Amino acid sequence: MARRRRRNTLQQGETELAGEALKTDGSLSPCAPKPQYHHFIPRFILRRFQVEPVKSEKEPNRESRRTRVDPECVHYYDIATGNLDIRPIRKVYGVENFYQDVRNTDNINELEEKLAVLEGHAANIIIKLHKALPQGTFTLNRRSLELLRKFLFIMHYRNVSCSGIYFQADHPENAGARQWIESFMKAKGIQSAVEIWLHLLRYYLDASHSDIMRDAAELVEKYGEEGLQKMITESHIPPDLEHFPAYSYHVLANNYFFSIWEAVEGEEFIVTHNAFGLWEGLGGGCRGLHRIFVVSPRIAIVLRHVVSRPEMKEHIKPGTFVSSLLDVNPAPPTPIYSRGEHGAYINHINFQSAMEVARYRSSQEGESDNFVFKITKLSQRQTLQFNFVVLVNVTTKTCALTFLSRGSMLRTACAFRSSLANFRASELFVPLITQLTNTLETEVSALRSPLQSPAVVLDQDADALTLVDVELYVLLMQICTGSNQFETAYDRAHLVFRIMEKAKLTSFADEISREVEKAFKVCKEEDEMSPAEGVSFTPLPSSISNESSSQLFQFMIPCMSRLGAVTSGGEGILEELQDEVAVVSFLARASSNPGAWHALSCISPQAPEILPRLFKKGTLTDVSVRIFTRNMYRDRASPSSFSSEFHLAYSLRIMCGMAGPTTNPISQSYYQLTTSMIQCLGRITLRTLPEPYASQPRERPKARLVCKISEEHSDLLFSTMKMILQKSLPGYEPSSGGDTLDQTVRKWIDEMAIVGCLAWLGRHRRNFLDWVLDEFPQGMNVKLFEDEEAG
Repeated sequence: MARRRRRNTLQQGETELAGEALKTDGSLSPCAPKPQYHHFIPRFILRRFQVEPVKSEKEPNRESRRTRVDPECVHYYDIATGNLDIRPIRKVYGVENFYQDVRNTDNINELEEKLAVLEGHAANIIIKLHKALPQGTFTLNRRSLELLRKFLFIMHYRNVSCSGIYFQADHPENAGARQWIESFMKAKGIQSAVEIWLHLLRYYLDASHSDIMRDAAELVEKYGEEGLQKMITESHIPPDLEHFPAYSYHVLANNYFFSIWEAVEGEEFIVTHNAFGLWEGLGGGCRGLHRIFVVSPRIAIVLRHVVSRPEMKEHIKPGTFVSSLLDVNPAPPTPIYSRGEHGAYINHINFQSAMEVARYRSSQEGESDNFVFKITKLSQRQTLQFNFVVLVNVTTKTCALTFLSRGSMLRTACAFRSSLANFRASELFVPLITQLTNTLETEVSALRSPLQSPAVVLDQDADALTLVDVELYVLLMQICTGSNQFETAYDRAHLVFRIMEKAKLTSFADEISREVEKAFKVCKEEDEMSPAEGVSFTPLPSSISNESSSQLFQFMIPCMSRLGAVTSGGEGILEELQDEVAVVSFLARASSNPGAWHALSCISPQAPEILPRLFKKGTLTDVSVRIFTRNMYRDRASPSSFSSEFHLAYSLRIMCGMAGPTTNPISQSYYQLTTSMIQCLGRITLRTLPEPYASQPRERPKARLVCKISEEHSDLLFSTMKMILQKSLPGYEPSSGGDTLDQTVRKWIDEMAIVGCLAWLGRHRRNFLDWVLDEFPQGMNVKLFEDEEAG
């Protein structure tokens, strides 16, 4: 008697996962009248999130009979109730009789059976994809890729939220298609939006990918892509276009390239009711830069719009794309065509003809093409950000959430909660965080300090996405609800800033810190290494007047934006608070860096009027300025240690303008006059220079003024600059000085400002300054900048 061979365990697992796609919770008999639970998230995907390991085909049934407990269960967080429990896969993410077509009297479950066949093929491909993860690449032939694309499209189309809306004639979003919908329903004898949805689901299931793309190609050849888009967005769809739904399929297949994203080791993707076909991002104002499909805790398939392909980047203006996932850079697949070398183009195909392309792809020759996908391995930060996109789209009480590991879910939920941008959306997950914390293993609980919420244990690469700080979030909640009122917006922002300084690093602080760093870096580049570098100055006050607060933020928020910081620009309380805390954080940092404070004070004529209000009169710098200027005035008749007026003005500028925050009138007058000179000469020097200066480089960012020049050079330089400014700057009259302190100081301020203006011109309008210096008498050999030859 021959022995029966035992099936390999791995083969059993594969068969079970793929076979699940062919199961329903009831008989598949066409005659079966009993209700069936139809999943809109396939069981083979849910089994990847199964609490217990996937077992062999017979073992679950034996276990179920023995314990009367269904072994195929997942974690299920119900948004409506806020409860986390474990539920059988057979009873989640589905609707009873969802795909039953009562018009089909022969077999009302026909569509469910056809979906099961498609899912079975897709399940086998996804099993192979998981096996390919260690290699880092995955190869698909054209037909398998087409089948997978078809599966993904139908996964989105079949979503329970779509069935009653897609073809509802009186729905506002269907205004342009109303005539087409009504005509189609009449022609097919269809009575409702759900019936037309089922009718077209049958079309998508019965037709091959190639057939659908050929139907779409006929429309493209006749009306053009622009014409079809215009039908959708501006006018109406002609009622006689029977295959217009093929164009929706064509858009997803043709306009998006296929990419595979792998979660970082130690973290996992999560799945929700709408995590299949979820759109994310804007490209040129149009939504849908990405289409997201979570197929397991390890893998997400992401369709990214072709406008973001690497070769297109140089043609795209900055700011065109708005997306949370732009720092992920998936590579488009590498094609291996049946006729040609690796990656070669198909020269005999006219790619301007949609029909010719469709015919090639459906041909035997095209069938032999292969596509190699490089699997994109995400960092921890990128994995969390991906999950944030999924979580932020959980917006209604009818939603649910499933995950594999409690620890990973807790880290994700806490990090999501710690992001200011997601603060309101994250309220839906507070019960989840509480329940996960209460049931987490002892070692995780031990990591939590008494003053903090559940520990979020991340790697060093997590860029400050660490623990959620209770004190900070209590304050934010009080601000959002209005239970904590403040006299001024500044007072509120300053308190948040002070708590943020003491708190454990969170993504709230991280987001602000990144934008502050951008603005600070620009100011620091203007720093000329003032001698007071690193000195700690008077801290920012905890409170200022309402008028000063309003003026400060009206000035500083646009100012930081010009310096490169990304401000929220939103009208919500949290968006306003984010911008205001960023301003306070930036001012606190800049006020401790004299060079950065000087650059900020000279950025606008408003700056020296608004910024001094942050400090009480008599700062450390004010005292130094008063002593220094009085001593200089007293000793003016004595032999001078300064080589020239330029040397004196350079030194006065360092002491009065580059030693930190001030409130004294000398410093404020210097800042205002310097700013006026820079703005005036900055404008005129862009258009009036003769050749060859007009075509020479303007920028020399590392240029630094020398501190000393000869008296002859100094006198000529100051007289020339004063003459230029008299002609260019409205209202400017240089001070001639005099015997009194006031007259002397006015002349000093003039010449300090000219030195400041020269420093700026040397870095940003060097061609203009070269033109000025070249007008000096031949042979003077003025050296105005360090490490440069005299000219």
